Amino acid sequence: MTKILIMEDDENVLHPLVDLVEAEDYEVLSAEDGIAGIKLAKKESPDLIISDIMMPHADGHEVFETLQKDPLTAVIPFIFLTAKTSVEDIRQGLGLGADDYLTKPYEPEDLLDAIQTRLDKYNRISESALSAESNEDYDQIFIKDGESCWFVDFEKIRLLEAEDNYVRIFFDDNKPLLSRTLNSLEDRLPAKYFFRANRKHIINLKWIRKIQPWFNGGLLVTLKDETKVQMSRRSAQTFRAKMSL
Repeated sequence: MTKILIMEDDENVLHPLVDLVEAEDYEVLSAEDGIAGIKLAKKESPDLIISDIMMPHADGHEVFETLQKDPLTAVIPFIFLTAKTSVEDIRQGLGLGADDYLTKPYEPEDLLDAIQTRLDKYNRISESALSAESNEDYDQIFIKDGESCWFVDFEKIRLLEAEDNYVRIFFDDNKPLLSRTLNSLEDRLPAKYFFRANRKHIINLKWIRKIQPWFNGGLLVTLKDETKVQMSRRSAQTFRAKMSL
């Protein structure tokens, strides 16, 4: 059963909202403050989150930003439902990368339509991503950064670079930042294209222009866009064996 988490501190809003969503045969979880909502989201991994903005302990924006830092919760569709209606408030919510923004009082049909639209989109994305993971011949990967989405050919991705708990992916003129670890993305990328050069970088083998010896048995790799990546000694040994150098 599809699981929806509702975060709302006003019981007069929460209870009718829970009844409305449960009437559509969704399983509903609820939290009355931001911290409790974050804990519940991480524990239960709901299929969609509806959150008020003005909540105690952590407001809706803080909840969203916190969940975006965890790869397991960053992909969950997120809808803000709030009485805050200024252009700046809406811009802030959507600018963070939330999927939708509805204002109170809301029309039940509008809310249910928003839920269905976001679930349908998420299911299509999940199915596409699953295909990419399960089919060795699949030549694309789905990338989402906020409201921007791409299906990118593996051949176009020249470099992946770790930034703390995020990864920046370089392709064409784009360099989106994903809430993922480099290790998790490495498991999804085909070995025929990509190689882990060091702790911070994965390079596309087809983008290598030049290789030269480097310090302590490592290698210095120059990509076709002139980006230089140092390959650690251990990775260099694996690379030489892989490429029969």
